Amino acid sequence: MTAPLTATQLAGLAAGHGDADTIAVLRGGQLGRRRLLTVAAARACRAEPLARQSLELLTRAEHAEPATVAEALAHPPVTGWTRAALDGAAGPTYLATLAAAAAGRAGLTFTLTLPRPADGVLALPAVGAATGLRADDAVRLRGEAGTLRIDGGEDDGVRVDARDGRLLDAGDGGIDWQPARRTVPFDAAGVLVDDQDPWRNCYHRPSAPRLDDAGAAQLDRLATGAGQWLREHLPAHADTLAGLLRSLVPLRPPPSGNPVSATSRDALGAIALSVPADAQTLALLLVHEVQHTKLGALLDLVPLYRTGGPARYRAPWRLDPRPVGALLQGAYAHLGVAEVWRRRRHEGTAAVFEYAYWREQTIRAARQLADAAELTETGRSFVADMERTLRGWRDPVDGPVEAAVRDVADAGAVRWGLTNLLPDPHEVARLAHAWRHGVPPEVGHSASTVLPAVARPALTLDSGPEAAVRHRLMGGGGPSGSSPSDQAYAAGNSEDALAGYRRRLAADPADVDAWVGLALTAHHTGQPAAAGVLTHRPELVQALSQTLPDADPLTLAAWLAQPA
Repeated sequence: MTAPLTATQLAGLAAGHGDADTIAVLRGGQLGRRRLLTVAAARACRAEPLARQSLELLTRAEHAEPATVAEALAHPPVTGWTRAALDGAAGPTYLATLAAAAAGRAGLTFTLTLPRPADGVLALPAVGAATGLRADDAVRLRGEAGTLRIDGGEDDGVRVDARDGRLLDAGDGGIDWQPARRTVPFDAAGVLVDDQDPWRNCYHRPSAPRLDDAGAAQLDRLATGAGQWLREHLPAHADTLAGLLRSLVPLRPPPSGNPVSATSRDALGAIALSVPADAQTLALLLVHEVQHTKLGALLDLVPLYRTGGPARYRAPWRLDPRPVGALLQGAYAHLGVAEVWRRRRHEGTAAVFEYAYWREQTIRAARQLADAAELTETGRSFVADMERTLRGWRDPVDGPVEAAVRDVADAGAVRWGLTNLLPDPHEVARLAHAWRHGVPPEVGHSASTVLPAVARPALTLDSGPEAAVRHRLMGGGGPSGSSPSDQAYAAGNSEDALAGYRRRLAADPADVDAWVGLALTAHHTGQPAAAGVLTHRPELVQALSQTLPDADPLTLAAWLAQPA
């Protein structure tokens, strides 16, 4: 039975890390959970003799060598298979391959007969995969003295070492063998490069096919370099990865070519990613995703929030509304991202910007979480400790960088509000009536409604005034295609920029970039209260402006900012 986490251990996790004992508790919790799920899934397949035989073999292996079975159950895709089997969407073949791999490593003698895979490929978790199995042939798996033999209808199959996947006898039955590969970025145990398991496909992006030798060597070099960088600069994260990371799942690179990464609650312990260009980028991806892994493992032990709440929160790095759990996951991951950039801030302006940006955005996310009704008391303490860590990083940031970060962060708030919030039409009508009759406004009687939305990509920094500001900060004059008003704002010509944004809104009240520019320029033209309304209630100002087309939007915002 896994020991409960102490308050001190929870606080250590919330601060961004977690000591060795804490990571051991999380790892033990995942092992116990997978053990229960595996037994339940096997029983769900009880009508098939192979399920019973496989569970009996796994039990024999555990009696002979418990650590070997624990290692097998730590294979991340096991959770996904168990869930599918419990739903009636998967049979016992995967359990048989898992049991054979464990029993083979334990040195047991056994024989299992499996149906032939439709694609002619039989993967043995963390051992390798046999390909070229012929149609209509049953597959026999035989274990003896630490070896595994795979026969596809003939006695002369391949024989492999059950512990390291080495091919011992190729046979001449037409079966090919592809051994599993590992990389050793953190400790001698190594990390599986999982480009074979049939249950590894549990991410929003497609997994890559098996890497060729050059691709595998490149990933190994990058992983080794990432491990060295983390050991030197962020040893606590290196220790966490050594304790929790079991496999790397290569993903197909997206059309943009930008590196992507992911984790799944159905495969905790695996990190899926497209192979990046350099080791430091890989280190950043690993820290981001191991934060998700830690929090997922923690949530399997300790409830931090009540589930089932609506998607109504703003994750500062996304354009769609998120439920509280997704916001917490994102905030915890970006706590790690900010820490990586904090260690890299000596590299120059771009790195300082990334550090300050992710610190600010994560603080804004934590501030929202602190007010979330769905949080448990433990969750509230967890979020408070997260925010305390972020506010404790008092590293100096140059004024121009700090101003650019504020611009980009505020611009994201404006864009999110205009995209996702619908003000109460009765409030809009009441305010319009007050404006026409020259009486002070009474704002805030009705909250805006969060509109249902499909998942949207992360906020980008390639358009609008905030893109121009960032581009100029990095030494460019302005991104290609930026408007004269955006260029004026980035150059510090606030009055010219303001006039441009007013003209643009008069011509097109739906011009989101112009609304963003109006909010940002208000800060620099002596109207901070109006800027606050435009930043935090942009949907209200836009709706009221549409009802009062002759009214200047900035004047409306200043009017709405009047004290009650």
